Amino acid sequence: MEPGYLSVFLLVFARITAFAVVFPLFALTNVPAQVRIGFGFVLALAVAPIVAGTSAVAETALGYTLNLAGEVLIGLGIGFTAAMVFHAVRIAGQFIGVQIGFAAAELLDFSGAKNTIIAEFMFFVGVIIFFSIDAHHAVLAALVRSFELIPLTGGAIKAGTALIIAQFVNGMFATALQLAAPVLAVMVVIDVSLGILIRMVPQINVFMLGFPMKITAGLIVMACLLPVMGVVLGKVFQRMVADVHILVRGLA
Repeated sequence: MEPGYLSVFLLVFARITAFAVVFPLFALTNVPAQVRIGFGFVLALAVAPIVAGTSAVAETALGYTLNLAGEVLIGLGIGFTAAMVFHAVRIAGQFIGVQIGFAAAELLDFSGAKNTIIAEFMFFVGVIIFFSIDAHHAVLAALVRSFELIPLTGGAIKAGTALIIAQFVNGMFATALQLAAPVLAVMVVIDVSLGILIRMVPQINVFMLGFPMKITAGLIVMACLLPVMGVVLGKVFQRMVADVHILVRGLA
């Protein structure tokens, strides 16, 4: 392997592996580091020959180190943007879990963080839908296309990049609220009804009555929403790919 090609390969490998480090499907604690590195290595083998002839690599050690750091930042940015949908799904599950009474049933999920059972359930529903609509192909295509829009060593952090990231974060919380809204609306109706009931019949133990009622109603609403959730998450995943392209163009 020629030294020039090796330099290009390492830069490609750095961007792809940085993406794999933060993308939720690779960042789970039970995914070995060898899998992430292997994914980056195999994809870099396919991409490096395409970009080798069009990339200018720094000749000094300091310049090349800065180039590597820049590629890592680009990969992290793409991975973080693509991961926001999965974070939104988990946040929606947290909202629902807290409202229906599963806040005490926290567990350590596969990413090493504490989440409610509902959050984990919604995350894995999102993973199933992600693969069923071939969204993983679209994400990989966007990652590979980033080398066309942002040539190696050609990325730049601009003033508008922070605004783009802020808009993505805002959209993440908005998506989470929209996904959880039907269940939250039902919980509000139940809380209001219980409040009226306890005013009319003060002897009723509203806590003993409210917990099973909210859990049952929440699970029923979630079961009814599962067919619709596939359509909604499908559109959200399409928007995720569009967000990745927006970020890449902002860094170009």
